[in-house]
Amino acid sequence: MTAGSSAAEWAREAGRLRWWQHIAAVVGVQTPEMRRKARHVQRRTAGSVGEQRTDAMLQPLLAEGWHVLPDRRVGRSANVDHILVGPDGQVFTLDTKLWSGKWWVRVVGGRLVHGDHDRDRQVDTALWETAEVSKALGGVRVTPLVVVHNAPVEGGGFRVRGVSVMPADRLLELLRHNVGPADPCKAAVLFRLAEIQLPSYT
Repeated sequence: MTAGSSAAEWAREAGRLRWWQHIAAVVGVQTPEMRRKARHVQRRTAGSVGEQRTDAMLQPLLAEGWHVLPDRRVGRSANVDHILVGPDGQVFTLDTKLWSGKWWVRVVGGRLVHGDHDRDRQVDTALWETAEVSKALGGVRVTPLVVVHNAPVEGGGFRVRGVSVMPADRLLELLRHNVGPADPCKAAVLFRLAEIQLPSYT
């Protein structure tokens, strides 16, 4: 499973129309359900593109002792975009967002917002995913990151309720800055455990 695969598959599945919706589309009629599906497909497609961009950015880390696991299953039916194991054995979850560059990403009243859109649910999701990954790895500490493509992020990045939110172009800099002394054995064990406990999302 490659980065963005599950989001792309969800978009394809969500975009399938019923026979009568095809007829309605041909004659230029859009039902509320068709508009809802179109918005859903747009979000999922953007998610897939964002995950692929993040995956490409992470590739240089492989030569530096990092381990990258894209699109892993957590819980019963959810997925985490990327799990990273650093050369020192630190574990990170990455939740990628591809948001419009028209508006800033910031914190207002303790909540994550993008322009006028409340995005605080993304913080809850990142915290839940991180807790699930930690549980699967025997309780090791896992750090949640939200990586934002396109939209500017206030202050070049910030933390909200323990989740770091950063612009994509600062991701590698911040990861490298926070890595400690290399512990290849610990990193390899955690990577292998993550591979087993958190399979590819299918």
